[in-house]
Amino acid sequence: MESVWGGSYLFTEKRLQIDSMKFLYNIGIRAYGLGVMTAGLLGNSKAIKWVEGRRNWKDQLKQIKWNQPVWIHASSLGEFEQAKPLIEKIKKTTDEEIIVTFFSPSGYDYCKDYPHADGVFYIPLDTSRNAKSFLEIVNPKIAIFVKYDFWFNFLKVLQQQKTPILFFSSNFRPGQVYFKKTTQWQRNIMKKIDFIYCMNEESASILRKFIFENVGVCGDTRFDRVSQNASSCVPIPLIEKFKGSERLLILGSSWPIEEEILAKYLQKNIPDDLKIIIAPHDISEDHLVEIESLFERGMVRFSKVNETQITNFKILLIDNIGMLANCYQYGDFAFVGGGFTNSLHNILEAASMGNVLLYGDVVSKYPEGQQLKDVGGSFLLKGETHFAEVMNQLLTDKALVSTMSDKAKLFVNEHQGATDKVFEKAMELMVILPETLLNR
Repeated sequence: MESVWGGSYLFTEKRLQIDSMKFLYNIGIRAYGLGVMTAGLLGNSKAIKWVEGRRNWKDQLKQIKWNQPVWIHASSLGEFEQAKPLIEKIKKTTDEEIIVTFFSPSGYDYCKDYPHADGVFYIPLDTSRNAKSFLEIVNPKIAIFVKYDFWFNFLKVLQQQKTPILFFSSNFRPGQVYFKKTTQWQRNIMKKIDFIYCMNEESASILRKFIFENVGVCGDTRFDRVSQNASSCVPIPLIEKFKGSERLLILGSSWPIEEEILAKYLQKNIPDDLKIIIAPHDISEDHLVEIESLFERGMVRFSKVNETQITNFKILLIDNIGMLANCYQYGDFAFVGGGFTNSLHNILEAASMGNVLLYGDVVSKYPEGQQLKDVGGSFLLKGETHFAEVMNQLLTDKALVSTMSDKAKLFVNEHQGATDKVFEKAMELMVILPETLLNR
């Protein structure tokens, strides 16, 4: 009798722990929403867009009469770039409707008019009530999530409604919150996802260690995307005129730390045959003015120069969103932002076009950053002094540049094919009878 009561007590205690963690998750979600609204009231422009974009979201969704669309969710612009090859393949080969949702304003603003989607919206805050309302209106045939945007209330309702769920290009690390003792309830929901396609075998192994059976390896669809872009680049005559016969360094998706490193380098080193393009992550007027103050000589904004004037300048400041990927076709070297803070931006766009890559060495969340370095296509930088050493080496060793350029392009070419795997799995899940989905 003692063992029975003891077991019952332990079961009850564990149940209470799970319920308390769910409660904290839901409180955290609501606190986040309140925090964003407060930031909006204080004038934060991104928070204002986040709030305004979700205002009357039910009415916005109801403006379209949905016929069981494919729902694809991307957190932000980077994840959407991973989704694009899949969306376009679905549109090209099927008659399915597609709805795309975003969490971040940066993704929504750039993609709200995307022609291959039947509708682009913000995802509402992850509450059970919002999830039920959203899914009642949209009634998707399948829900496809990019990477690891796990909205647990949405996932729970999807599973209750027996809607197939697919994650792809997911990347996991041992220390992530999903693998803590206190998040067993989250893992229980994740295990009922119909399939999780991981970016690499290391990620899949982590899930298998926690007894996940719904796991495979597809790679990264961004390789397919950047290869498509590289083969269909749109010429930019102004950039071509700017570069001329000189070599070109592109500072892409930069943050202040990369901008400061480059500015200090140019204070001591002004190579005669080097032109520079700076395409910052933040193109707000305040930040553009800050960049101009760092680079006092020879800089002009893209929006303020014409073909006659542009050859008079050494540094071109890109003051718009959307041009960077096409700029890389003219690049010799690409110094990509985010690598010093484990927020590395897209290095594959530049690699696909043969740029020699440089970026900070804090890339544990971005396996492609280490992999490209390992095959000899990039440099992982330790800081300002290391950047100067590498740039001086590249500017004097043409053979090294040629070899690294070839290795960067080969790296991209050898990692294509993820889109086809994800597409085939999505088509498979959409035709499975609901009652067979993971014995839900």
